[in-house]
Formats: sequence, C-alpha cells, structure tokens
Amino acid sequence: MLHRFGIGGRLFLAFLCITALSLTSGIVSWLILRNIADAQAVVNAQALPAVAATQRTAELSAKLIATAPALAAVRSRDELQAEQTKLAALSQEIVKSLAEVQRLSIDPELVRAFAGSVEKMLANLKQNNELVRQRLDEDKAYRDGAEAAAAAAQSILLLSETLISNASAGASAVTASLYGLIGDPGSREDAYVALDRLVEHDIYLMERMYELRHRSAQISLLINRLSRAESKAEINEISGIFQDHVKVIRRRILSIDDPVRRKQGMEFFGAIEAAAGDAPVAGTIFGRRQHVVDLAGSLDAMAQANRDLAVTQNQVARNILDRSDEFARTTAERADNAVRIGVIVLVVTLLGAILASGAIVWFYVERNLVRRLSGLSRAMQRLTTGDLDVTVTDTGDDELRTMAVAVNQFRDESRRRLELEQERERITDELRRHREELQQLVEEQTEQIRLVNTRLRQEAVEHDEARARAEQANSAKSAFLATMSHEIRTPMTGMLGMMRLLSETRLGPKQREHLSVAASSGEALLGILNAILDYSKVESGNVAIDKVDFDLGKLVGGVVAFMRPMATEKGLDLRLDLDRKLAPAFSADAGKIRQILFNLVSNAIKFTERGHVLVDVKVTANRKYLQALRLTVSDTGIGISPERQQDVFQPFTQMDASITRRFGGTGLGLAISREFARLIGAELGVASQPGSGSMFTLEMTLPKAKAAGLSADKHHRVRATTLAPCRILVVEDDDATRLVSTTVLSNAGHDVKAVSSGYLALEAIGTFRPDVVVMDVSLPGIDGIETMNRIRKQLSAPDLPVVAMSAHVFKTDVERYLDAGVDAFVAKPIVHEQLLDAVAALSGRATHGQTVAALDVSACRDDVEALGSDTVRRLHRIAHDSMPRRFQSMHDALKADAREALRDLAHATRSTAGSLGFPRLLKAAEALEVAAAQAPASELQKIVNACEAAFAEGSRQWEEMLEKAVDPAHSA
Repeated sequence: MLHRFGIGGRLFLAFLCITALSLTSGIVSWLILRNIADAQAVVNAQALPAVAATQRTAELSAKLIATAPALAAVRSRDELQAEQTKLAALSQEIVKSLAEVQRLSIDPELVRAFAGSVEKMLANLKQNNELVRQRLDEDKAYRDGAEAAAAAAQSILLLSETLISNASAGASAVTASLYGLIGDPGSREDAYVALDRLVEHDIYLMERMYELRHRSAQISLLINRLSRAESKAEINEISGIFQDHVKVIRRRILSIDDPVRRKQGMEFFGAIEAAAGDAPVAGTIFGRRQHVVDLAGSLDAMAQANRDLAVTQNQVARNILDRSDEFARTTAERADNAVRIGVIVLVVTLLGAILASGAIVWFYVERNLVRRLSGLSRAMQRLTTGDLDVTVTDTGDDELRTMAVAVNQFRDESRRRLELEQERERITDELRRHREELQQLVEEQTEQIRLVNTRLRQEAVEHDEARARAEQANSAKSAFLATMSHEIRTPMTGMLGMMRLLSETRLGPKQREHLSVAASSGEALLGILNAILDYSKVESGNVAIDKVDFDLGKLVGGVVAFMRPMATEKGLDLRLDLDRKLAPAFSADAGKIRQILFNLVSNAIKFTERGHVLVDVKVTANRKYLQALRLTVSDTGIGISPERQQDVFQPFTQMDASITRRFGGTGLGLAISREFARLIGAELGVASQPGSGSMFTLEMTLPKAKAAGLSADKHHRVRATTLAPCRILVVEDDDATRLVSTTVLSNAGHDVKAVSSGYLALEAIGTFRPDVVVMDVSLPGIDGIETMNRIRKQLSAPDLPVVAMSAHVFKTDVERYLDAGVDAFVAKPIVHEQLLDAVAALSGRATHGQTVAALDVSACRDDVEALGSDTVRRLHRIAHDSMPRRFQSMHDALKADAREALRDLAHATRSTAGSLGFPRLLKAAEALEVAAAQAPASELQKIVNACEAAFAEGSRQWEEMLEKAVDPAHSA
C-alpha cells in the first residue's frame, strides 16, 4: 500500500511517526505531572489540615483539663458562673474541633477513643460543677448556722458577765454589813445568817456564773475549731465536747434567779440549740461541716480521676498526631517517589522516541531512499568515469526505478563497483541480524525476570492468606474453647453441687459408694476440662506468675498426703523424702509448683501397677539468699522408651494408643508442667527405661523467704469465726445452679432469695433489699452486668457488693467482668468454699456496725497447746519485727499511688493475720486488698490506719492472754 505514495508520501509518513512519538512523550509527561499534583493535593487537603486540627484539639483538651482545678477552687456563685461560661464556650470549641478531626481523620479508631475520652472529661467536669455548687450552698448554710451559734454564745457570755458583776456587788454589800454585826453581841445571830447567805448563795451563784461564762467562751472556741476541722473523727470529737458544754450551759441558765435574765438566757440558748441541738444531724452545723468535708473529698477524687483521664487523653492525642504526621510523611514521600519515577519514565520515553525516530529514519529514509540514491549516484559517477563493471538494479516501482533503468545501459562499466556494493550490503545484513538476535536474547531474559517477580509476588500473597487463615483458625479455637467451657461448666455446677449436697445427707453405704463413683467421674471430667483450658492459656501466653511466700516442705507434703489414698487404693507405697537442709520458706509461684508436682505424682500412680512411688526433694546448692533444688518423682511403672521420652512433653501425646485406652488421660499434663517449669525458670526432664519405671526431675533455683504465708485451714477457721449472716439475692437462670448456690448459702446461715432473670431481680428488690448480690453474668433478656447496674441505681447503692458467677473463665473474660464493676468472681462449676469465701470477703462492706474481735482467743490457745508458748512467742516476735516495716511500706505505696504494691502488701498482711489469729486485722486487710484497685486514697489511708490499730490491739490482748495462760510444755 505504501508503494502508491511514492517517495514524497513515504517521507510524510515518516514525519508523522516521529511527530506521534514526540506527542506520546508529552502525554506521558502530563500524566506524571498530574500524579504529582494529586499527591500534593492530598498533602494540602487532608494530611496537613488533619495535623493542624489534631493539634488544635489537643490544645483545647489541655485547656479543658486546666479548667478542673479552677472550677474546684471557686469560692462564690459569681466565680462559679464565670467558670461555667468558660467551660461551655470551651466545650463548644472542642466539639467543633473534634468534628473537624473526625472529618479529616487518618485513623478513625484513635479519634473515637479520643472523642470518648473528651466526653468522659466533659461529664466529669459537669459532675465537678455540681459538686462545687453543692459545696458553696452547704458552706454558706454552715457559716450562717455557725455565726448564729457564736453570736448566741457571745450573748450568753455577756449575760454571765453581768450576773457575775451583780453577784460580786451583792457579796461586797453582805461583807460590809458583817463588820457592823460582828461588833454587836446582840446581832451575832444575824451575822451568822448573813455569812451563810454569803457562802451558800452569793459565792455559789458567782461560781455557777463563772462556769457559765467559761463554757460559753468554750462554745465560741469550738465553733472556730469546727471551721478548721477536716475529718469526720475530729468533727465527732468537737460535737461531743460541744454537747457536753450545752448540757451544762442549760442547767446554769435555768439556775439563774432573775426570771428576766433566765428568759433572756434561754432565748440565747435556743439559738445554740437551733444550730446544733434538736435539729436532725444533717441539718446541724456539724452535719453541714461534715458534708462540706465529704464534698471536698469527692472533689479531690474527681480531680484525681481527671488527671488519670488527662494522661490517657494526652497519649491518644499524641498517637493521633503521630499517625497524622506519618500519613503526611508517607504522602510526601509518595509525591517525591512520583517525581523520581516521572523523571525516569520521561527520560526513558524520550530515549525511546529518539531511538524509534532513528529507526524510522534508518528504515524508511536511509534504506529505501538514501541508499538507493547513493547507489545510483555512485553508479552514475563511476559510469561517467568509464567504469563499466557497475551494475544497477531496477527494483521497485518508484521514480528511482526509472533512473535505474536509465543507467542499465552502463551496467558493464559499473559492474565491479556494484559487486563491491552488494558485498557491503551483505555484511551490513549480517550485522543487523546479529543485533536482532542479541535484542531477542535480552527480551527473553527480561521476560524470565518478569515471570520470576510475578511468581514471588504470588507467593507473598499466598503467604499472607495462609497467615490470615492461621489467625482465623486460632480465633475459632479460642471461641470453641470458651463455648465448650460455658456449655460444660454450667451443667457440671448442678451435677457436682447436687452430689456434694447429697453427700451431706444421710445415705446408705451402697448409695454413698455410688455417689462417690459419680462424684469422682465428675471431678475427672472437670480435671480434663481444666487441663484443656490450662493448655489453651499456656499456648496463648496468658499465664501470669503469682509469687507468694510458702513452705515447700508443707506444699510437697500436702500433695503427697492428698495423693496417698489414690496410691493406697492401687496397693502402691507412696514415699516422701525431704532434705533436712531445705529452707523453711521460699518466694515463688507456689500454685504452679504444686500443679507440676501434682501432675508428676498423678502420672506416676496412674502408670504404676505395683511397687512404689518416691517423691524426693534435695538441696543441690545452698547460698545466702537462694537454694538450688532437685525435686524428683520416681516410680516402678511401665517406663518410657528412650526414643519417645521427649514426645511425652508434647500436647495430646502418649506413648501409643493402647496407653490411652488402658490408662486414660488427655496427654496434656506433662506439656503444661514443662511450660509452667519454663515460666518459673525451672527445667523438667525425664530418665526412663521400658519396664524399669520412670524418674521425672524438676531442677529449680528459688529465693529464700523469711516466713511462709497463711495456711488454708487457719484462714478458713478465721473466716468462719468472722462471717456474719447477710441478706443475699441470687440471680441465676440455670435451675440446678440456682438450687445449689441457694442451698450452700442458706446452710451457711444467710437469708437467701433466688430468682431466674434480671427482670425478676428488679422486681424482687422492691420487697427484699439485699446486702450482697450473687449473679450469673449470662442471663436471658438483660445480662448480669446490666442487671447489676440497674439494681444499684434503683437502690441508690452504687457500692452494693456483687459476686459474679460464670462458666467463661478465661482471664480476659474475668478482667472484663471486674472492669464492669463486679466485686468478686466465682467460676462454674461452683466450689462451695470459693462462693462462701467471696461472700465473706464482701460481707464486711454490707454489715456495718458489727464488731470483730481483735484476738481469736480460742485459736491462740490452740496454738499454744500445740506448739508451746516459746514457739508462739517466737512467731509473734517475727511478726512484731516485720509488721511495722510493712505498714510503713503501705504508707509509702499510698504516697506513690502504687496500687498493685499496696494490694500485695494487703495480701501478705492477710496471711500474717490468719497465722497470728487476729480476726480484726484479717478483716481490715481483706478490705484493703479489695479496695486497693479503685478506692480513693483517703479511704485507703483510713483502712491502713485501721490495720495498724487492729494489729496493736490484737498484740496487746495476745500479751495479756499469754501472761494468764499456762504453757503445757512447762507444766509437764
């Protein structure tokens, strides 16, 4: 088709192609510039405004936080109104700023968290405003009453001064008349009568008026002192002294002989009584002063809450700023990358256009036109010189062919040069073909690299998908375990609870045997469930270390004593060998050591048919503060082959399927034990031969402690002596669980009312006001948390103790319940002692006014009879040495607001109180441990003071008891 255009058409077509390549380069440049402009627009329209809006919101938030101290410090209605106006304006500004941040937000989740924090701060400031208003009103009412009482006391003081002056004048007159009567013998009897009147009336009257003046002055001083009182104890002390003075003042006013003065004095006295006498406590100056002090404490607590919220708010604001800055930097980097890529693409495009233009010139102009013209020109030049060897081809159908035909007659002359030209063309063709082959090879290698990159990207995508599937499977497993726990634990509560209640009734031997088998099966099922859940916690990394002071010898002995009946039932000899060099106490996670030992002894008994099981504790290294220990459990059982010894520590693994069918079990005990050993810094290993038994060894290094904690039996003994009957509302939808919990609490002496839903609970509190609420979390209709909130609101009792029951026992679930406001948690299936302990721990908050003995005399006498007075005295000396330091540590923790350290100190004090037999100290320590997390510092300070007072009183009574007691050892 190109042949029809001729030479001019071909040149025009080449020009069009070169122009099209230049236009393509311009279009590419325009696209690059548009991409750069888009990136810059994102920076200007979203990233930078988001940073500015976030900074503005953070500044407004800081101003909002700063208004809290100013609001709390106002002293008049005008100042309060001014602060409210500032707060309203600032609230409107921060709401607008938050809306702008939400519109431009880079991270909506962080913005929602920040908005929630600001809303909480606004709510706190609103409540703070209300508390300030109440404080101003109450302070004004108090000052009015105090001024009225002080004025009345001053009036009585002036009245007494007048009466003293009158009595003094009368006494002077009587004294003067005595001089005249004494000299006259006939008037001696009159002198005695005047003298009697002077002594019995005038002087006595002056004495009573002096007392009236003194007590009136004391009333004024007490009112001034009351204005400075800052605690309830000081206010009560002033009130008691005030009432004593008021009683005496009333009698002295009534003893005034002058009826006018007496009436005037009673009117002044009535003003004093109106302020602090017959009115209700809340309306007296003492009640109003107490209310002012309480409001000040509430304002302090609110200020602390605002400071804590400010810390969280500032952190979220910083995160938002960091995220906005990161987005701005990322967008700017994207724009920079677009510029660099654009330059590279532009350069490549230009180079490509130049190369393509060169190719067009070469193939269209040079090869088809210039080359042929050059050949004709050379041929013609050579022909003009007479070279007849030149040969000119007449190919083509254009103007050049006509020229070639015209010179064909000179072919003979130009042949030689034509052959040279053809040879040169052949060489050029070879070079071109070689270049094309090289270009094809480069293209093939480029394609291979592209395929490799594509395959790598596909593998990365598949890896991400596999990781997402693994995370989804892990979440599904956790959800399954939680569902399994709830679905199994709920019916097991009824099953195990009813079997335990049935065991406490009168049964025949055969019935008791059947009941024992059923209970054992239920406990075994619960053990399997707990093992699976324990391994799930271990696998997810949710196992925490709980260090306590404990006696390792007693711990090992307790496990051996607990497992001995099982060994005896199989005809095995369960032995225990303790090293005499074992320290009396260690500080470590006793619960995990106990579970490891329990699993090892349980496996040894399970897999041993005859012979013995030996538990051996040896001290391998003894240093000043540490002991290296080797705890060994060996048996004469079936043994483990060497190649399978490490497999037994894998989850759900036993030696073979026949072992599982023969002995049962889940294969999780040793896996959990090894993980627990790793968590406490120990190493668990095994040495065994088939048929010769196994020996499991736990190597660990433990820090020594001064004394072990409270034993379980003594703790329960003290709890049992201090628990008082309560009114308990049980809310549980499961019939079996409701019957078990109601029966357990009723048998403990409590007044129990049980309902099956949250709606029925709200109806029940209309006629039954509970001291404690025991509630299932998963209730039909409204759940347990919502029911708890409604009950507290309806009863106007925000501190009403609530014990939550649930089969959801994962750590995250329990923490969610406690964060929602419940005071204690009991897992299903319900263990009777745990439920009673939870109620006992909270009953102190519900039964105010009950006095707990400072010393359990019976328990202390039992300790003296069992241990001897010397040992008991030594234990008490240790406590007297350590307890003052512990109380000082509590005060230090309060000053530093170290709530976790305070809770640990309270827990240790509970153990010491139980060991000493100090119930009052035990109760105060339990209250401190419960309140340490959320109670205000002022309340915690009172509880710490109560602990110190309880310890001092218990120690005093213990010394008196020990002096009177007779030591059985010395008597013998």
